[in-house]
Amino acid sequence: MGGGLLAVLTAGGCGVAGGQAAPQITPTVPAASDRPTPGGPVTRTCGSDYAEDFDSGVESRTVTAGPVSVVAARVSPVPGAGSPVRTFKLAVRLDAGSAAALSTSTAGTALIYDRASFRKSNVYRLADGDRSLRFVGCRDRSAVFNGAILTTGPRTVDLEVVTAGRRIPVTVTAFRS
Repeated sequence: MGGGLLAVLTAGGCGVAGGQAAPQITPTVPAASDRPTPGGPVTRTCGSDYAEDFDSGVESRTVTAGPVSVVAARVSPVPGAGSPVRTFKLAVRLDAGSAAALSTSTAGTALIYDRASFRKSNVYRLADGDRSLRFVGCRDRSAVFNGAILTTGPRTVDLEVVTAGRRIPVTVTAFRS
């Protein structure tokens, strides 16, 4: 089974890298918004989405896996010398009434969807992301969630979508503008 999975990442942050202290994070949402249990899994739910559908013009880059679609954006410019990773946005859209888990199996990558971890500086460590997370869509409409893939280099990433008991492999590649 094939499909389209789209995810958009808007994140920034940093940690100790190359002897430099991590910048302070100033969350735009309470810490428990997407991670109800400190150190627990990230779950994005209806109400934390930012749109009902992808912008027009991304159809050729959209990958669909059952009720989940994703779209990858370009790799961000290097945020600074102290950043050990780069990011590329990944927007994830769920059909109405859907729920799904998303995970990465590609070495050197992580997913960042915890909005309390997003940083304007766009400086992150791989440890700032998660290997997997969960999405719970809206009952009566589709929902698009913003986030990103943190990468130490890979621009093509193997993901797995789990929805309604089905495991669906998905591969996304950062868009080359």
